[in-house]
Amino acid sequence: MVECSANRAVMYVRMSTESQDYSTDHQRAKIREYAAACRMRIIREYVDDGKSGLDIKRRAGLLSLMRDVQSAQPDFSHIIVYDISRWGRFQDIDEAAYHEHTCRRAGIEVVYCGEKFNGESGPYAALLKSMKRVMAAEYSRDLSEKVFIAQSRFTEMGFKQGGHAGYGLRRLALKACGTPRAILQHRESKVAATDRVILVWGPAEEVATVRRIYSLYLHDQLSEGVIVRLLNSERLPSEFGRPWTQHMLKTLLTNVKYCGTLAYNRRSCKLSTPRKHNARDEWIVNATAVDPIIDRAMFDQAQAERARRTHRYSGSELINLLQVCYKKHGMINSKIIAADPTMPDTKMFAREFASLPRAYHAAGLPRSPAFALVETKRKLSARRKELLNCVVKHAQAAGASVGRASKPFILTMNGNLLVRIDVSVCCNPKRGLPYWRLTTEPGIDFIMIERMDSAVLNTIDYLLVPAKDLPPRTIYLKTPNLVHYSASRYSSVGAMFGDVAADLEDAC
Repeated sequence: MVECSANRAVMYVRMSTESQDYSTDHQRAKIREYAAACRMRIIREYVDDGKSGLDIKRRAGLLSLMRDVQSAQPDFSHIIVYDISRWGRFQDIDEAAYHEHTCRRAGIEVVYCGEKFNGESGPYAALLKSMKRVMAAEYSRDLSEKVFIAQSRFTEMGFKQGGHAGYGLRRLALKACGTPRAILQHRESKVAATDRVILVWGPAEEVATVRRIYSLYLHDQLSEGVIVRLLNSERLPSEFGRPWTQHMLKTLLTNVKYCGTLAYNRRSCKLSTPRKHNARDEWIVNATAVDPIIDRAMFDQAQAERARRTHRYSGSELINLLQVCYKKHGMINSKIIAADPTMPDTKMFAREFASLPRAYHAAGLPRSPAFALVETKRKLSARRKELLNCVVKHAQAAGASVGRASKPFILTMNGNLLVRIDVSVCCNPKRGLPYWRLTTEPGIDFIMIERMDSAVLNTIDYLLVPAKDLPPRTIYLKTPNLVHYSASRYSSVGAMFGDVAADLEDAC
């Protein structure tokens, strides 16, 4: 290093969030006084102003200091801190020792200028330092418990403890004597420490919107996502003037304050532990603290409805629900499922069984005609692709050159003939004879069609019809007019192409 760092020091100051007794200015004054007495030059300071000392992750000042300590060539030899508690009130005292040991390994000494053991070494100083760390951690635990007891008591008295009011509600500050002082805006704090806060109704339009949301959810059976999209389409701002989200709507539908109850300790993260949801018997509750916007019966109904909608059903439960619904209505389809309040969303069945028809099949129920038609079309589309590939193989085996046209299911043969591949299923009208539909298309030379029955989609025969022999319209093939196409009928694709490549025929 260019300059010797033996007498160069940095200071670390922290002001606790729970106390103003150790102001950063007071710490700086003591540290500078100590540095002057020891002939050290303060070259830099690291500050965590208004930060808890329970851990290091939210203390940018200490994190920056530790990065500099572990740099290749730190430019200081001492870190001066006012006392043990300013270094941190770590709940694991080994963590405090670890950070100090990291500094010592880098050749940097941590000095606590306000402690009696400052500058001393040996067993007594080490023991006293450990005791101080335990006392600092215990102070935070004791203070946390006292704050919790006080906030629980204030909640039982009907006063709100922190957080924003929520849509449709506002925070009203009360003087110590109970006289209203002012409505607090978002992020606005109390004027005096002795003030208390209660919840009151917000603007009339917000109160009306809260009641409307409950009505849409319960009476109109709209989902949370649909309600959110409806509110945003109406350009109705949320509590913070932002677009609505499902999380906002969930809070509105589940928070007990809307039915007049003030609850504290629903969630907790004491002493920087991970935040957790507490059991209902751990809540601190005042059931009459707020003038209710929603009556209790409607709120409970909304909770039961939400539990029903969000319930994770097993496959057997979903099958049983489908069977009960079918017995109740005499038939089953997506509209009936959506209209039945005892049934979950149709998407649950689709997620569990891959599709509604498969769910009906698993429950042993008949499919609706609409779904049967969709499934039939899917099978026919797959069969048409198979038929096209089969024709290509047989045509090439017979010596023809085959290509694909720009339009789907149309082949070019020998460079100039266009052949359209089609599949036709037998239609059974209530009146008249069964028929097969054959549709012509301009520019096509031949139409090859596979006729199938309507029962299990078995192949009946194949037709290869010159387009010039067909009128320019849809033709309905029935028993009487099929005789006109007897010369164009074949039992297989292989027979159509001269029975070459018998093995291909078997494969098709």
